[in-house]
Amino acid sequence: MSKRLTRCLFGLGSILLVLYVGSYFTLSRRGYAEAERFNMRAFYYFTPENTPSWRQRNYACVYLFWPANIVDQLLGFGKAPASEPLWGLSR
Repeated sequence: MSKRLTRCLFGLGSILLVLYVGSYFTLSRRGYAEAERFNMRAFYYFTPENTPSWRQRNYACVYLFWPANIVDQLLGFGKAPASEPLWGLSR
């Protein structure tokens, strides 16, 4: 591989890593703040709604950010993602 291609790949990898970590911290810390407000041990990446789109977005983030979340928890800073709420149980 040429030196220029190596630098381009390293630069692209660095940008993707910064975007991944940045989006993880943005979404997780917002979820942590909401979890703290409701005294929850776990968090949601998005405010829970009883809709298929919420489930899809939240669980996509759970799987996408699984490695970052594990590292965050091992360092002692993170919370685990919460499972889906039991909708309609309070009715």
